[in-house]
Amino acid sequence: MPVRASYRSISVVGVVLLASAIHSFAADEIQTYTVPKEHPAVAAASTAPAAPAMAAGASDIPVNSAAIHWTVPGGWQVLKPTAIRKGNFVVSGPDGKKAEVTVTSFPGSVGTELDNVNRWRREVGLEPVEQGALASEAVTVDGAEGKLFDLAGSAARTVVAMISQGGAEWFFKLRGDPAVVGGAKSAFAEFLKSVRFGGAAPEAAATPSPAAAPPAVAALAAAGVESGSPKWAAPANWTETDPGQMVFKKYSIAGAGDLKAAVSVSFFPGDVGGVFANVNRWRGQLGLAPIEAGKLGDVTQTLDVPGGSATLTDFTGTDSRTGRAERLVGAIVPRGNQTWFFKLMGDAPLVGQEKDNFTRFVKGIQYP
Repeated sequence: MPVRASYRSISVVGVVLLASAIHSFAADEIQTYTVPKEHPAVAAASTAPAAPAMAAGASDIPVNSAAIHWTVPGGWQVLKPTAIRKGNFVVSGPDGKKAEVTVTSFPGSVGTELDNVNRWRREVGLEPVEQGALASEAVTVDGAEGKLFDLAGSAARTVVAMISQGGAEWFFKLRGDPAVVGGAKSAFAEFLKSVRFGGAAPEAAATPSPAAAPPAVAALAAAGVESGSPKWAAPANWTETDPGQMVFKKYSIAGAGDLKAAVSVSFFPGDVGGVFANVNRWRGQLGLAPIEAGKLGDVTQTLDVPGGSATLTDFTGTDSRTGRAERLVGAIVPRGNQTWFFKLMGDAPLVGQEKDNFTRFVKGIQYP
């Protein structure tokens, strides 16, 4: 039976959600956010040098679980954090122009410095540069040294601080209308000075939480997906289950005996570190060593999909919980300003049986 995930009013819903989520705060209010404890695998990844194996169907993009707090500059409007954004603010300027400030963090390395800078350059309409052309200034956040990049396009400007701290990469990003960003840069600098990693925040008044949107609608709006969502028909032996956080759709597959596998579908804005970083992240989930950049072509292949191509991977490792062979077949599909991740993972014999179903599923998806 076809499974259709269609949301035809995402842009309208996104505006309504944004309006309902905005709360005015007094100057110098303290905002604290910690990733919920329901992600033990993610929390472990934030302190371990290598990513642990994760259960089939677990969140595709690991989020650092470390606590953080800061002082919010006067005039910034505070939005509710999302599954990805630990900090989420709106800065208003004249004539209705705006900018946003976001705080995100991921365990390990999220692509190279050049990958990230070129992704941010594309977001503001600039051409990518080579390594030798990177320009930055030093920045310190709670004693951690990092780099600050200021990238100005004709219609948008991004100021972003990239910090390595506690085994994770932190990104503090001010992005929006060039004039608003320029006017907010000094407040952004003070915001960075106020950041404190870990520990308890000073007491502050409780922040009322806006009503939660349906997960799929909120996810689409947060990622900037245009009206409508992809449509697909899942194989009859796949059973749709609760996707959980950061997963758009999830299916479980039961095999002979106690064999199990799961298919997860996730998407995020940008390239999320690029193919190389994500391939090595998936290898880490199976307990496999990372590959070198020059070996990427040896472990991937191209899969034709409607309107473009996907990168297909197929790895077999060991499930650290059961000691049984575990296999992961994944597809990375760039679509406009988003990247979609499709992952089949579980007991190796069952994944082998389902690989053809999985590739037909990915190739048959109709994007809006």
